[in-house]
Amino acid sequence: MLNLRIIIVILSAMLMLGISLTSSAEITEDMVAAAWLFDGNAEDFSGNGFDGEVEGGTFVAGKIGEAIELNGKNEWVAIPKRIGEFEEITFTHWVKSTGREAQWRVFFNVNGWKVGDIHYQMHPNNKVEFSIHSNPGGNDTFANYMLAGDQMDKWVHIATAYSAPEKKIRFYINGELDIENDWGGNPGVLDPAQIGDWGQSRQWEGLIDEFIIFNTVLSEDDIQAVMDNGLEPTLAVDPKRKLAVTWGSLKK
Repeated sequence: MLNLRIIIVILSAMLMLGISLTSSAEITEDMVAAAWLFDGNAEDFSGNGFDGEVEGGTFVAGKIGEAIELNGKNEWVAIPKRIGEFEEITFTHWVKSTGREAQWRVFFNVNGWKVGDIHYQMHPNNKVEFSIHSNPGGNDTFANYMLAGDQMDKWVHIATAYSAPEKKIRFYINGELDIENDWGGNPGVLDPAQIGDWGQSRQWEGLIDEFIIFNTVLSEDDIQAVMDNGLEPTLAVDPKRKLAVTWGSLKK
């Protein structure tokens, strides 16, 4: 059995480590509404049961592990189950757009277009667009960032965080805030939807990787951690979980 003094010293060091880590990401499993990592399949990594149905597409080397490549014509990933209604939500994902510049290019659009539905896509103006049907202040709001020109054919990390209580939306590009807009107030709805398509139109041409939906507003640090490490390692190094596991091992 460990000497009590040694245990106290080790525990103190662990607590200091925990304090030093609190400024980094603290993302837990219950914050993940759905996650498609596209490592050879379209299963929902969150375990919440929102597995995608792959309609064409190819799994290729991605930004983190594998990614899905869609041809911009007749390939997409269908999400057949309702995910829910959200007062706060954050989308994060890696994309590489290889075609259809200055055309609609869908990230994630709910099927149809009724009150509350979320549409999340590239507008023909080449800006990232986030829409909630009948939201106060207009259905649509835009990032500054334009996915066109020299931004084509390269990996870009995009994150979009919306809060109905705050009436704010924030767009992040490659882990840094692009713009914060005063917008909205209504919750958004994620009914059955498609990744990379809307009604067999507006298809994505290129690659999509680590497409994650969080049921909260992530901080910039959180977004950077997911971008840099991927979802699975970020969850694995959560400081609270790490301390709990280590202390449990010590007590044994």
